[in-house]
Amino acid sequence: MITMLTVLLYLGLILEPRTGVQAGHLPKPIIWAEPDSVIAAYTSVVIWCQGSWEAQSYHLYKEQNVNPWDTQVPLETRNKAKFNIPHMTTFYADIYRCYYQSAAGFSEHSDAMELVMTGAYENPSLSVYPSRNVTSGVSISFSCSSSIGFGRFILIQEGKHGLSWTLDSQHQANQLIHATFVLDAVTPNHNGTFRCYGFFRNEPQVWSKPSNSLDLIISETKDQSSTPTEDGLETYQKILIGVLVSFLLLFFLLLFLILIGYQCRHKKKANASVKNTQSEDNAELNSWNPQNEDPQGIVYAQVKSSRHQKETASKESQDVTYAQLCIRTQEQNNS
Repeated sequence: MITMLTVLLYLGLILEPRTGVQAGHLPKPIIWAEPDSVIAAYTSVVIWCQGSWEAQSYHLYKEQNVNPWDTQVPLETRNKAKFNIPHMTTFYADIYRCYYQSAAGFSEHSDAMELVMTGAYENPSLSVYPSRNVTSGVSISFSCSSSIGFGRFILIQEGKHGLSWTLDSQHQANQLIHATFVLDAVTPNHNGTFRCYGFFRNEPQVWSKPSNSLDLIISETKDQSSTPTEDGLETYQKILIGVLVSFLLLFFLLLFLILIGYQCRHKKKANASVKNTQSEDNAELNSWNPQNEDPQGIVYAQVKSSRHQKETASKESQDVTYAQLCIRTQEQNNS
């Protein structure tokens, strides 16, 4: 009985000044770990406690201990202090809180921070069903299994969201120890890398090595990704593109018809010019036959066109040569 009274008196002396401080509304301190609160074995880690500019000392303690586990003076900024752990072991794996002391008294305790050591046991295996590539709203399940008889498994999503799920292990005949994590109606927030760990119930901060990683890719369905306004805009763009393509086709068709018509008119004019020239030459040569001369004493060449109407200019030159020969023959007969 005397021992119990002594313990209660001791606790009252410790908690009394802190209770008085809470009435003074000192800022509640913040606790965190760098680089992370889940640390591989034998890796260094720093625990930070940030409080008030009036702080004179910072105290760090484990949740199961009454006395502070460590005490540090503030840094030059005076509003925070750090507690170094050079090599992470199972001894440091625990739940921590911190508080600070100022001239006004003690602050209230910070929120709890769980410092976990990984790598104590062999890694489990992680699988996903039905696939790692699914659409929003689909339900998927992760299975974390191991040959070690872990009491619990934890599934962690790495990255900015930092989601986690913890389940008791299940054991069935001829099967590995496992736990099945079902995610109903997944969303793009579930995109990321997933790993799982196993641990025993009596050491919840001592985990196994991480499992193999699985990258989950969630794509949005059309109904979820588009709003009525976006659908209307997309339809309008398709109609506009169709109209523009139709105008371009009509423009090129009209241009093609204009070019065809121009070529046809040019050919007709060229054919008409050739016909007129040939008609004039034939008329001139056929009309030359003097009435008073003897037809037998006159040698002349009557040139007629024997080729098609599209004969070239070389034919015209030959006709002129024959006409000149005819004139010369007439002159010789007259002399």
